[in-house]
Amino acid sequence: MGSLQKLNRYFKKYWGTIALGSIFLTASNFFLVWIPVLLRKTVDDVASIEVLKSAESFSSITEVLFNSSASPILAKNALLLVGAVLLSGLLLFATRQTLIVASRKIEFDLRNDIFDKLLKLPQSFYSKYTSGEIYVRATEDVSKVREYFGPAYMYTINTLTRAGFIITMMVIVSPELTVWALLPLPFLSGFAYWVSGYINDYSRIIQEQYSTIAGRAQESFSSIRLIKAYNREAHEQKRFEQESEAYRKKKLRLDLVESLFHPTLNLLIGASVIIVIWKAGTLVMEGTLTVGNILEYIVYVAYLTWPVASLGYTVNRFQRSMASWKRIDQVLTEPVEIEDKAKTDSSIETIKGRIEFKNVSFRYPKAEAYALKDINLVIEQGQNAAIVGRTGSGKTTLVQLIPRLFDVSEGEILIDDVNIKSIPVHVLRKSIGYVPQETFLFSDTIAENIAFGVEHASQKQIEEAAEKAQVKENILEFDKKFETMLGERGITLSGGQKQRTAIARALIRDPKIIILDDSLSAVDTKTEEAILQHLRSELQGRTTIMISHRISTIKDADIIYFVEDGSIVEQGSHKELLQKEGYYSAMYNKQLIEDELAEI
Repeated sequence: MGSLQKLNRYFKKYWGTIALGSIFLTASNFFLVWIPVLLRKTVDDVASIEVLKSAESFSSITEVLFNSSASPILAKNALLLVGAVLLSGLLLFATRQTLIVASRKIEFDLRNDIFDKLLKLPQSFYSKYTSGEIYVRATEDVSKVREYFGPAYMYTINTLTRAGFIITMMVIVSPELTVWALLPLPFLSGFAYWVSGYINDYSRIIQEQYSTIAGRAQESFSSIRLIKAYNREAHEQKRFEQESEAYRKKKLRLDLVESLFHPTLNLLIGASVIIVIWKAGTLVMEGTLTVGNILEYIVYVAYLTWPVASLGYTVNRFQRSMASWKRIDQVLTEPVEIEDKAKTDSSIETIKGRIEFKNVSFRYPKAEAYALKDINLVIEQGQNAAIVGRTGSGKTTLVQLIPRLFDVSEGEILIDDVNIKSIPVHVLRKSIGYVPQETFLFSDTIAENIAFGVEHASQKQIEEAAEKAQVKENILEFDKKFETMLGERGITLSGGQKQRTAIARALIRDPKIIILDDSLSAVDTKTEEAILQHLRSELQGRTTIMISHRISTIKDADIIYFVEDGSIVEQGSHKELLQKEGYYSAMYNKQLIEDELAEI
């Protein structure tokens, strides 16, 4: 119930429109129930005309209807019928233009809320769920929840009001006949209850399977180069077919139940019509009802067909909506680990760039071992620092703590002698140019990818950033130059071009702190040296942190930190570390030997 209450809060913003739509729907059903009354009145009025009773042929009946006292009666009733039908239809149109439109607006709000929350969630969340599953929750599940606000709500109101009006009119005519006509409904209710439980369970299972399929497809398309390089198209096709087959079987099982539901529904409604004709006929012969009442009741039962049918539809939509809402609610209630506690603190608008780690330890959520242990380091403003170490030693984790992609488990990180948790997140992150180890480019133009980190970048700024990153010449070789569209994840560019484009994206922000996480690993040593030589002038005055597996890349750094098993084991300049003949010296000598062997 608590979950349902949280869902209903989306009603509040549009309650006026929803209330108006409910009034329109109620009024539409009010005029609708008068149609059987007018039909009954027409039949009984015509049957009561004596001259019609004495008519012996169709031609004489036609002449009487259009040239006798029956004509005004028929004309009056026909006008009333047309009026009732028109009013009911117009009000139904107004209903859909209010309730359905409101549900679309709620869908818009809900989709924005979940996307906004997904952007705020920490990286630990994305390690728990596949991208396909997250995608389905933000799209398919939101569409399913909309049906609760739109069709499900509308059909619920329609069922209650129409059934209320119709049953009231039926009771007024004949309580006894009403009981007989509604006799099959309890069986229908029991059947709908059983179906709803089954639908609820299987809707959840089907949605989870759909998430798996979406994730499998997304992963395959993203790694299409690798699949082709390893000639694994057939293997991937087989895996996808297996997931699709599992989805097909589950969906067919649900479709079977739904297929049984509708024929059973029609059977029970047909039984009501037969009962009405049989019982009403006996009452007419007894003189309790008129022939017009038989027609009236048949139409009433026909009008009850859709409300009763929509009962199953509504239960179906409701159960599916609740299954999807539970999945969305898991996202909306997921704790945001990176709290911006300084939202109202406007005193810090810029940072200069001095970084200090004080007794920092960190471990990933649900992990037992620490990724970083008792880290203490200082990088002065404008200093060029480097972090080296073996693969998996914790280098990337260390720099990810600076822009608060993760929060420290113990200790504190200071920037300009202020704890980063006291700096507004937007101020902190806009002052940092971070080039991660794995370069990600969007399926957009090269210009838009470079300008991603700024609001309104001019063409001149984009080209200058590209030139600083030594990628402008490559871009100008394309036919459309900076307007060249990139494939997914920048598949159009080579590895080195992607990395330099990412560096340009960082430089265009003019940040106080630059973090380069092994961001030139895809280029050769000579190209890397040329790029770094050009970058040195651009990095002057900025606090720079470089991570690299090549010591030749970072040997000119002002200070170097060697990380081993999550701890800093050595620090100093290149010359000082070589003199220590420790971890750093061993790695340097090993790389020298490898370079010499490579030249042979």
